[in-house]
Amino acid sequence: MKSLSSISRLFFTFFLLLINVSYTSNAQQNGQWSAITSYNTVNGITQDSEGVIWGVSDGGLFSYSEGSFNNTYTPVDGMYRLDGREIYYIEENNLLIIGYIDGMLDVYDPGNQTFERIEDIRRVQQFTSRGINSILSYQNGIYIATDFGVVIYDPNSFLVTQSITKIGFLDRGIPVNDIDIVDGTVYLATQQGVANIDLSLNLDIESNWTIYSQEDGLPAASIQSVSFFNNEIHASTESQNMIYRNSVWETNERYADQENINYRKNSDGSMLSAFNSNRIFLTDSNNDTETVHLQSQGITDVIYDGDFTSTLYAGSAAQGMGIAELPGSSFSFTAPSGPNLNFFEGMSFEGDIFISGTTRISRRSTILDYPKGYYIYDGTEWKNFNRTNTEILAQTNFRQTFTTTFTDDYYYIGSWGRGIARHHRETDEITVFNASNSPLRGFAADSETFAVISGLETDSDGAVWATSRYATNPLYVQLPGEDEWVMYPKSNAIGSTDEYLGLFVDSHDQKWITLQSTGSAGRGVLILDTENSADPNESFGIKLTDDVNNGNLPSMQVTDIIEDKDGEVWVGTERGIARYIFPQFIINGTSEERRGQWLLNNDPDAESPFLLRDINVTSLAVNSANQKWIGTASEGVWLLNESGNEILKHYTVENSPLLSNTIRDIAIYDNTGEVYISTELGLSVYRDTPTTPVQTMDNLKVYPNPFLYDRHDSIFIENLSETTTVRVLGVDGTLIRSLDIRGGRAEWNGMDHRGRQVGSGVYIIVALDPDGDQRGIGKVAIVR
Repeated sequence: MKSLSSISRLFFTFFLLLINVSYTSNAQQNGQWSAITSYNTVNGITQDSEGVIWGVSDGGLFSYSEGSFNNTYTPVDGMYRLDGREIYYIEENNLLIIGYIDGMLDVYDPGNQTFERIEDIRRVQQFTSRGINSILSYQNGIYIATDFGVVIYDPNSFLVTQSITKIGFLDRGIPVNDIDIVDGTVYLATQQGVANIDLSLNLDIESNWTIYSQEDGLPAASIQSVSFFNNEIHASTESQNMIYRNSVWETNERYADQENINYRKNSDGSMLSAFNSNRIFLTDSNNDTETVHLQSQGITDVIYDGDFTSTLYAGSAAQGMGIAELPGSSFSFTAPSGPNLNFFEGMSFEGDIFISGTTRISRRSTILDYPKGYYIYDGTEWKNFNRTNTEILAQTNFRQTFTTTFTDDYYYIGSWGRGIARHHRETDEITVFNASNSPLRGFAADSETFAVISGLETDSDGAVWATSRYATNPLYVQLPGEDEWVMYPKSNAIGSTDEYLGLFVDSHDQKWITLQSTGSAGRGVLILDTENSADPNESFGIKLTDDVNNGNLPSMQVTDIIEDKDGEVWVGTERGIARYIFPQFIINGTSEERRGQWLLNNDPDAESPFLLRDINVTSLAVNSANQKWIGTASEGVWLLNESGNEILKHYTVENSPLLSNTIRDIAIYDNTGEVYISTELGLSVYRDTPTTPVQTMDNLKVYPNPFLYDRHDSIFIENLSETTTVRVLGVDGTLIRSLDIRGGRAEWNGMDHRGRQVGSGVYIIVALDPDGDQRGIGKVAIVR
């Protein structure tokens, strides 16, 4: 066993005698997950017996009482997934039931804050669509309206007591959109009409059901909501509202001209709320009605548990939860603090500042598309900039942002068809550059004024470069201190059917431009040298393809490009990754020098000699230890070692709290080691081990301290330099373990060099840089 010299041993023994061991634990938890989500899209709300409002949103579960949001929950806390579809409170059990689009149910206990998953409906194989549409508790049953019928659960055991897939003479497996139960009779809204039955009868006998359809006066369209109120049946389709009174179906004149009406009743059934996107009708047992008008807020659900002088709560599609004190009060909308939406594209960190666009995708809805601006987050406060809250963005219809970059003075944000926003970092002054005030142009076959900014990067001189998707003159640069954009034509190094798409600028200021056809087929990547940024005529380049002598790309469809800490350029494609070891030699080099290296697998027993050969890469990122995070289209995220020949970690929704296996983007906050992973459902954050290295090592930060084998997995050492050798020593100077580390934080599993647990006691941590110029010292107590 190796040991330090006797002099060094004496030094550290003496050092130990001078210090007192601090038995404290550090609150930071590496290897842990969190989620950053938006609660602005509220899908359903309910109220418990203590008056607490509970809501499910596209960002998880939340609770609200006494004027503030109390708690929020995501899959990190045990939820099945973020976007609950329905929520219902069972007063008898003090439980919440959350229904999801695939049939899963979460039962949440507010008392002990635990989730229990009910999978019966999701596991049904007979029907392909199994979504939860409505939930209602009545006497000894919990009634779940699904895409294939009604499932009834015992409220105590949560075992299925009955499943109704054949409702009268209606088609088997017909979707049930809504459910109501009054005085022992259940009413169902289905795609083929309204069905009702006395629950004392056998529900499996078709003739026991009463069915109202088009033949009885209902519209032919699907019934989306139903309610029995004041001895009348209310039923609505997307465009018509009907009422059954005096044994006849007729138009409900109270909301005759309103579309997409839904119904909710208060807890004792004495008040009916009928609502659509921008209007709420409140009716009492005397059929007196008050109407609450809204300005296109996208109302999704309503709670009203009083008379006309009570508080009205409403969920909205884009503004969180609305609250109004009746009568006469207008709605105020509020949501838990966070980003405006659950879309994140073009994420990047500048120091402690996080910036991100939202999404290029349109929902063809002003309510849903107008908020698609961009975020700025300083670690404590989220600032959301979009056309609903920023005048200049409204004036220019700026939205659907998905690319970003930054300079010393500005943030730049690229959009789908609306040009580029330049945001001053200190004053928040915003200038939008588009076809009306700049040379920026779009795809001529579509609309030249519709400039899709598919790439944004900053070079080493602070010049900002932009690519405009499929444009005739697709490359632009704005020099530092200028407002004008210089326009570049297509390079003569590419073919006539090649179009510019994405953009990456390496440390040599070469522009890597991903290429596509107008039909979105991959065409490889162009590497462009712009010697004089102000003169487009002085640029030259070369196109890389999947030809082994001209790039050796794994696929012509290039999806992301990064440069690591050794200057290598890594290119992600829809069929794997290629490394370019010396990118500065590619343009003027030989075919050998421009040949990309596929990732080799250091596992001799692997099926393929290449690592991750066929994964569809969507995003690449490098941490402070030069390890690579790989995002994929459907397989979650991978962490590779520095050389890219070994898989260190692979996270999916099946083995971690990752929100989705479909990854949109990855960015790393090196100061903390946090990995921001944008998925199709929201933003997952993983606390990685490596962090930004320090210039000068002093006292090392070691935690948890003390370390207990039966309670902790790893010991973390922080405040390390870029490249460090960490040695763990016993009090007598004996070398216990040596670790070679890159990045500002190291992880030790508490084992010696033979993989054995060490004895209880105090251990010295010594960190040395390769040149021996820097030394850091720490200590840790270990309890076995």
